[in-house]
Amino acid sequence: MSTDTAADASAAEGSQTTSRTNTALSAAMPGLPALDLSKTLDSQREQVEIYRQLLEILAHSEQASAAIFPELSKSLVAHIDTLSKLKEDLHGVFSRIRALKTHYQSEYPDAFDYVQSLHVKELDDEDDG
Repeated sequence: MSTDTAADASAAEGSQTTSRTNTALSAAMPGLPALDLSKTLDSQREQVEIYRQLLEILAHSEQASAAIFPELSKSLVAHIDTLSKLKEDLHGVFSRIRALKTHYQSEYPDAFDYVQSLHVKELDDEDDG
């Protein structure tokens, strides 16, 4: 059966179902005027088709995400490892700086105090500017 024939058969079946539904509804509620439900059913069919297309898009997106997730996970682990090493390196550098400051402060207290006072004056000048 070709696609056009299948579509025509489906449309004919839908219109038969609609007319049966309208007849049954009119028979069940004789005081109400006959209702045409075909617009409502067509609208619902369109919505179902939109939801099917959306489901296909979401499934494709999920598959693409699942495909790249392992690679991105490895990359993230590598970046975290790099940052951990950088943190350790910086911790080592700053602890050496603190040790040098302590050493020079105890060995050359007058020079150290003078340099510290210059640094404080520079900070005050920056705040004023």
